[in-house]
Amino acid sequence: MYYLDRNRFQTSTQNLKNLNIIVIGDFILDEYLIGEVNRISPEAPVPVVWVRKEKITLGGAGNVVKNLSSLGVKSVVLGRAGKDEKANILLELLSRENSDSEKNFLIRSESVPTILKTRVIAGHQQVCRIDKEELKPISREEEDSLLTAFSERIDSADAVILSDYDKGTLTPRIIQEVSKLCKERGKIVTVDPQVSHFFLYHGVSILTPNHHEAGKALGRKLETDSEILNAAEEIVQKLSCPSLMITRGEKGMSLYVTSKKEIYHIPTVAQEVFDVTGAGDTVISAYTAYHAAGLNELDASVVSNAAAGIVVGKLGAETVSPDELQRSLSDRGTFSA
Repeated sequence: MYYLDRNRFQTSTQNLKNLNIIVIGDFILDEYLIGEVNRISPEAPVPVVWVRKEKITLGGAGNVVKNLSSLGVKSVVLGRAGKDEKANILLELLSRENSDSEKNFLIRSESVPTILKTRVIAGHQQVCRIDKEELKPISREEEDSLLTAFSERIDSADAVILSDYDKGTLTPRIIQEVSKLCKERGKIVTVDPQVSHFFLYHGVSILTPNHHEAGKALGRKLETDSEILNAAEEIVQKLSCPSLMITRGEKGMSLYVTSKKEIYHIPTVAQEVFDVTGAGDTVISAYTAYHAAGLNELDASVVSNAAAGIVVGKLGAETVSPDELQRSLSDRGTFSA
């Protein structure tokens, strides 16, 4: 078992409040209509959900911002929204989550609506999901404005997260230019990748795909430790990245560190899996924050693994606090004596 130094963890936790992390990607509104079912509709053989509660929250890259905020980290937002009322709701929610309203930059596009995903929930069961979106890449002019905004903000950032939901914000040009500028400025840049863009993230600090995504990118299934190792070596060679994290569900996660040519298998800490929604956002947020705050790649991975184990025990796309992390790590004997 790998042990984490308690003092190092506590020092990095104290440093979180001083961080400034840029989150660039696809921002989404998640709406929840929560109720109960007592009858079947007379109009069609479908349940009638009697809505008792409504909630709207940040999704997509916005959930990364929520996770950073829960850790005490300040963020700067770069992305796209529609020119509609939902965009105002998005901006208001972002302002509540420790993001820098003066530095935030959202393209207000007339060609796409602000993305809204509505989930209808009866009891603890999701009945259906309704998506309102138009999948169009940002225009060349919008790319220019986003890259200008990024170049104006990168020097004051401690790290950058690319949150790619394949909704059109992270075009090949945006991915390549942002990655290149981060490398030139010596900034940590982490990626929650999309399979369609997988081999565009050249030179980033780390990718955090799950084993399904990594396997699909390579055209084969990844199940055993040896298959994960071979895949990791192939991916880092193609992308020239210092490290790669592959999340593996009930098997925890595997971290490959290129400089050491070594892979570390970190077992899951989840006691009960209630809802995996947003767990990937939690992983990349916790890893990036703690790595930027001073932990090495392996220590930051151990912390992000613990964070994931906490949030999957909650309903919906939830977050984790530093106090919860410390309790979880202590309870599981992760700290060295």
